[in-house]
Amino acid sequence: MFPRKIFVIFFLILIIFFSKFLLFPKPLTPSLVSIFPQNQASPTSTPTSFPVITVGLVGDLGLGRFINANARELNNFGYSFEKISPWLLQNDFTLANLESPIVDDCPTVYHNTFKFCGDPSFLPYLKQNKFILNLANNHIFNYGQSGFSQTKSYLDQNNIISFYSHDSANPYTTTTLNGVSFGFLGFDFITNPSFDQSKVVELITQYDSQVDYLIVSIHWGNEYITNPETWRINLAHLMVDAGADIIHGHHPHVWQEYETYQGKPIFYSLGNFIFDQNWSKETSQTFIIRLTLDKNTIHSIDKFPVQIKFNSQPVITQ
Repeated sequence: MFPRKIFVIFFLILIIFFSKFLLFPKPLTPSLVSIFPQNQASPTSTPTSFPVITVGLVGDLGLGRFINANARELNNFGYSFEKISPWLLQNDFTLANLESPIVDDCPTVYHNTFKFCGDPSFLPYLKQNKFILNLANNHIFNYGQSGFSQTKSYLDQNNIISFYSHDSANPYTTTTLNGVSFGFLGFDFITNPSFDQSKVVELITQYDSQVDYLIVSIHWGNEYITNPETWRINLAHLMVDAGADIIHGHHPHVWQEYETYQGKPIFYSLGNFIFDQNWSKETSQTFIIRLTLDKNTIHSIDKFPVQIKFNSQPVITQ
């Protein structure tokens, strides 16, 4: 019996000993408490941040001449977009310069004309690929005021945002995506070479404070040169100083290297995007741009090399 009593007593001592730690745990040391203070997320928590937006920037989008004729011949108006569409659909929107009006009874012409127009059958592909379109360029009035009005009407009917800042009654367009607001101004210095630069600055100053990002799309510069002229550099800097956040340049039909000025990207010329100028490497190869940004900051600028194949179809080559 004696050994059994000893065993019972020993068992009771063990229970008392362990109960002390189970019922009255030792408090955390100050060093451990300081790592996770009260009401503060641990390092594994996801920090609160603004939604991220991806914006595509491309150059001249021409729907006329060979592009139009080829689409009709193939009976496929999505042909020019097929290879690039997966890239476009990753963006919240892609900004392009629409280099041709969209009109009824657009004639089928393969080449040898500088009077451009596109078939309305292109419209579903512009909408599907989430384009926003600048209309301020030297070809948008190739079919006169009627052609311009048809283009605007078609785009509006398909909920495709477009803008043209030479219209004094409606110079400015805006949209908001995931809480990030964008404003758009578009100017054509080819048709209007003496357009008052102070008017550009005035409009930028007027609308800058109304949006998170003010984008200025501008048709300018000599064709086929690979570096911007001094006057364009000066104007671009002037526009940024006035409040422009992104400069989207086009018309030279070749890529011109971009710069960042005061933290704002200036794309002097994005070259051809969909265009039928396969007579040179420079007019058939370019870069397209993806900006990743939130409400306050452009986080990245990514370049994608593109080649226009079959005189009509852009393809990413990397």
